[in-house]
Amino acid sequence: MTGSALSPRPDLETTLDFINTVELEHGQPVDHLGTTAAALDWLQEHVGIDRERVPSSDAARARVARSRSAFRELWDAAVEQRPPAESAVREINRVLRDRTKLEIRAEVDEHGSAVYRLDRRSVGDPIDCALADLAEPLALALGAPESIARVRVCASETCRYVFYDDSRTHRRRWCEMASCGNRAKAARHRARARAAQPSGASPSG
Repeated sequence: MTGSALSPRPDLETTLDFINTVELEHGQPVDHLGTTAAALDWLQEHVGIDRERVPSSDAARARVARSRSAFRELWDAAVEQRPPAESAVREINRVLRDRTKLEIRAEVDEHGSAVYRLDRRSVGDPIDCALADLAEPLALALGAPESIARVRVCASETCRYVFYDDSRTHRRRWCEMASCGNRAKAARHRARARAAQPSGASPSG
């Protein structure tokens, strides 16, 4: 007999959401994990760390920010088809070493039947284990030729979200067509309209 299902580990979408917690607003970067509490809350919600085991400190937030910057550098380097900074490679390899361990637990239910439960146990620092879980799907994506060809950064200079192109044509340029894509389309329309005006034309009135 099998017990409750094991909670899933973070997937690539979750890792990209982590990278995108720094976003551009009016051309300026905004860090949504700018405090230790915000960083730990995000990891608890998305990766399932035990907040009770994590001391709240500036050093903890700095570790999260350092790994996130490394993840972003690796993704940007793949998009730009250039070698990544060596410090980013060292950082992702560092966090990949701190993994949660999979264990099976044998228990007995009220009827005397065996119940097996799968569990993950953090054998090291909870933050490092959470960062390792986030790093794994990124490493798998960047390490596979069929995946790395689909890494993208939104073409909007006022957005720059990272995303994975799972479109049929593999030619997606925008994080969302409904937002950045439509704004770019409207900007192109305005540019064509201005270009079509006769030279020297002046506003009526």
